[in-house]
Amino acid sequence: MNISEIKSAGNIQMSETGSIKYLKAWGGGLLIGLMGMVPAFADYNVVAVSAISRVTISGKTEVSTGLVSKYVIDSSTVSGTVSCGAANLPSAQAWHYTLIDLPKEPENAERHRINENLSISATADNNSHGKWVNKNAQYCASDGILNENASGFTAAFPITLSFYIKRRPIDNLITFPSMPLGGYIRSFGNPRGLNERIYTIPFYLQGGTIQLPNTCQVNPTALTLDHGTLSADSVSHRTSAPITYTCDSPVRATFSLSYEADGNGALPLKDTAGKTGAVSKLTITDPDTGASGRSIEAAIGTSKTFTVSSELSKITGSGQLSGSAWLIAIQD
Repeated sequence: MNISEIKSAGNIQMSETGSIKYLKAWGGGLLIGLMGMVPAFADYNVVAVSAISRVTISGKTEVSTGLVSKYVIDSSTVSGTVSCGAANLPSAQAWHYTLIDLPKEPENAERHRINENLSISATADNNSHGKWVNKNAQYCASDGILNENASGFTAAFPITLSFYIKRRPIDNLITFPSMPLGGYIRSFGNPRGLNERIYTIPFYLQGGTIQLPNTCQVNPTALTLDHGTLSADSVSHRTSAPITYTCDSPVRATFSLSYEADGNGALPLKDTAGKTGAVSKLTITDPDTGASGRSIEAAIGTSKTFTVSSELSKITGSGQLSGSAWLIAIQD
């Protein structure tokens, strides 16, 4: 029986990781190959399952303009869980981004516009507001845990939201709408998920009010313009409702209807799928002067009842259509 001889004086090459890449040995025509493999890890995002920070605003303030409220997002104001993805990369490869997903204020690049009179700014303790930051974070790193409680994401906190008004409302009630604000994003490996808005912890403004010392009161505080059920061949429709301001002393003010308008200045009304099915031209009218428009100036003695109207056109949709706007009354 012939036995091939393997000599130790062969040719050994190593990979960058120190593993044997291949071994050549000569002897009787025998070649032995050994391959070393290093597993590849892909980048991944940490994705909200039920994680959320519900931003609630309430209370009183004495200021007329500027900063009126702050809200801190931290372990005590975050709830729910996240999906960690692969959870197989080191904590040192964590990336963070804090996004306020609203238009910038034209006059102040540090603030984002909620409506014509209300804006928001944000600061993140990890400096991730508006930019990617690489900072060590253990949650959803290489421990293999696939779901975590969002309140434990201390590397993201605190995030401080500051709210501002430009001018004092005459009813002295600062009303905050219910709307998404943006969120916090965490990824591992490389920055990813910003364009797709893959939030780890979304921020949602729950709405609320801040009371200033009273000068005027408004009734009702929320106004619904209901067009009812329209026939299939309707091309236009108009409805209106009254709103009354009662003041302690005479005041002059500007009344403006604020909303996200289309190219013609109208308010799109959308169905449940988000498709525009009609548009509304909104106006407010002063009964004393007849001034009417999306924004008017008016004087109030002790009480005045205005008319807010909605005129529908371009009615192409079906089912329930809806839209929302703010009536902002500001002292001149």
